[in-house]
Amino acid sequence: MNDASERRALLLHLGAALQTLSHILEHERNEETVRELIATQQLLSDVPLVEYVFERMTVRELNANLLHAFCLWPQLLLAERLDREALAMPVRQHLFADNPRGWDSYIRALRQEVPWFGQGLSAPRE
Repeated sequence: MNDASERRALLLHLGAALQTLSHILEHERNEETVRELIATQQLLSDVPLVEYVFERMTVRELNANLLHAFCLWPQLLLAERLDREALAMPVRQHLFADNPRGWDSYIRALRQEVPWFGQGLSAPRE
């Protein structure tokens, strides 16, 4: 892949993450878990970002973590040199801390579009 198509794929992924966050905010009950949210909002059950986070994470935690994980992506994606680690590190840290299986599943899905995503980062602790 080339740099432009990888940036485009990551931008589309960011848009999907924001769209997911918007949908969650429309239907949120802050203290419910991600598992409970998916049970009532089938639209979210096939979203890799939601599908692979801990099911016991609350919706409130998921909302905050999504914002923290992706808040720098617009700036990073517009930089002349793409900082691959800076893109992946906050996603792993905020959404997949203590969830190595979820992280592995998530990056496997994202690597279909961006083959290098998450390379060089150690797996989060369980």
